Amino acid sequence: MKYDVNKDLLEPTQDLINGDSQVIKDIASNVKEWAGNWEAIWENILLRAKIKETIVDYARKMNMRDLLEARFVVKSNDSFHKISEDIRDEVGGLDNKRTYEAWDKWIKKEIKGMKIR
Repeated sequence: MKYDVNKDLLEPTQDLINGDSQVIKDIASNVKEWAGNWEAIWENILLRAKIKETIVDYARKMNMRDLLEARFVVKSNDSFHKISEDIRDEVGGLDNKRTYEAWDKWIKKEIKGMKIR
């Protein structure tokens, strides 16, 4: 990743986009569906980015800064991993669309529970 001062954003480098990141290759080698499949790795990175963006959007929309705190982010990550595993067990592989939809349903339920308290 490279920081763009003018945009105030982290942007992926061409090496990252093209799958030339040794760190990501090392991580991916531990996931059957990712080994040697850069497209699947990149799609999962984008899924995780979408989830983080959604958390920020809900925090702003609902005026719930607690969603951005470590305690909730860890809970969200745990839920994401559990949902991913459940779907992988059910369908025999990763399904990013179903994972996001299930995670989004989970966070909406969490937010509703937090608002009630």
